[in-house]
Amino acid sequence: MSSAVRRRGRGQGRGTRTNLQPPRRPHIRQRGAGNQEMLTTKRRLLKMIVSTPQRLESTESKSFREFVTELSPSLEIPTKSVIRSQLLSVYNEKEKELRSTLASADDIVLTCEAFRAEESFLAVGCHFVDNRGNLKSYMLNTSCLFGDESAANIQKQLCAVMEAWGLKGKVHSVVRAGLPQLKRVRTKWTDMPCFADTLNVVFKDLMSKDELSSVFRKCQNIVRFFKLDFDAEQKLREIQNKLKMEQDELILYRGEKWLLWLDMLEGLIQQHEAMVMVFVQKKKTDLILDENETEKIKKIISALKPLKKATSMMRTEGFQTISVMLPLLKTLMDGLREERQKGNDVANILLLKCKEEFGDVNNHPLALITFLDPRCKDKLGEQNKRLAISKVKQELAADPASCSAAELDVLLNKYLAYTPTSERSNPFAWWRHTGMTMFRELSKLALKKLGVVSTAVPLERAFSSAGDRFCSQRSSIEPENLNMVLFLNSNWPIIS
Repeated sequence: MSSAVRRRGRGQGRGTRTNLQPPRRPHIRQRGAGNQEMLTTKRRLLKMIVSTPQRLESTESKSFREFVTELSPSLEIPTKSVIRSQLLSVYNEKEKELRSTLASADDIVLTCEAFRAEESFLAVGCHFVDNRGNLKSYMLNTSCLFGDESAANIQKQLCAVMEAWGLKGKVHSVVRAGLPQLKRVRTKWTDMPCFADTLNVVFKDLMSKDELSSVFRKCQNIVRFFKLDFDAEQKLREIQNKLKMEQDELILYRGEKWLLWLDMLEGLIQQHEAMVMVFVQKKKTDLILDENETEKIKKIISALKPLKKATSMMRTEGFQTISVMLPLLKTLMDGLREERQKGNDVANILLLKCKEEFGDVNNHPLALITFLDPRCKDKLGEQNKRLAISKVKQELAADPASCSAAELDVLLNKYLAYTPTSERSNPFAWWRHTGMTMFRELSKLALKKLGVVSTAVPLERAFSSAGDRFCSQRSSIEPENLNMVLFLNSNWPIIS
């Protein structure tokens, strides 16, 4: 065979192969795009499930499938087993990222709360100040207690979480919601009660008082009547129109959050004049509040106002350093004392219970942390200030690398003279930069103490109905998926 023929043959061979390739490339790209689209769909669907949170089989309901089909008939909805596989995959991915983040973190605070679904569970989160001066918060683990809610078992579970996440020796404080069995139990860490949960305990105690419990129940029955009787609600609105009254929505609340009870009682009192007319028409006079009951409700509302004023000083979402709690508690106590002086016996009940639960605000364990917050350091009374300075000296004296006693006195006087930072400033960032330069020996202690958070749950769940909804939703999740769903519910948006 001549070289010309051989060259033509090789050229034709290459040409033949080349001619076969173009049809395959679009097919490969299309199949790859399809796989990528399905992966994106599964991921987005999983994010919807964990953000609510919901059971994995919620995507298999007939109504959900009909809704998706109506939007996109060609879209294939992943099955529960596919979503479960995706859940495991994303959980492993985010867990690995969080482990990397925590490896470089020091001075960690844990938060924990027990809740009941099919079994009793313990949810544990962690908090620390990063090297940029930001407070970081993550969910770590949700584990079953298998009916054993003893202090010993809860401590064992907490130690297991520290071990599993490599936090042994890094955790110095644990903030707990509820779990009264841990109160006054000796631990390797500092025990801190959740501020929001303690306020709800104070209110729950108020609700249990014989002279008030019947009034609370009657208020619920009044609102329930209008919620269940459409005609009665229509008549109420007609009467309010004639009287030119505001027509706020009636709130029916059955839980134990004091702020939601306050909203319910305020709405009821404002609309009670019109309600009485409806009760008379409907022959439901047993629901009319008498003079004594009305007076009690007004006292309850007035007594709860100082709680509302105090908590309005807090952020509305996420977690907040516990350093703001002492000024907040002083505002609360002062407000209750004012109400007591006006003859409000309900305010007196709340004040006594607050003193029992929170202690003496003028000589308080939180004085040290409040003192180390450059926004709050001048909001301490003299007694708390002396206590805080004494604690600072004790803490730093235990550190061999710290300055001498004389040098520390000079440093503390300099810090006391420093103008407080603005309410909106970031105390963590301030100590990472300005404070580190000016008061170096104090900065490490400050960043450690200020990392203690005020609540065991995010603030958006602490006082609102969103907290009740979240508790109801998580209680319906399959136990085998609960840990992963709650982990991603808290961490997926913030770990990248």
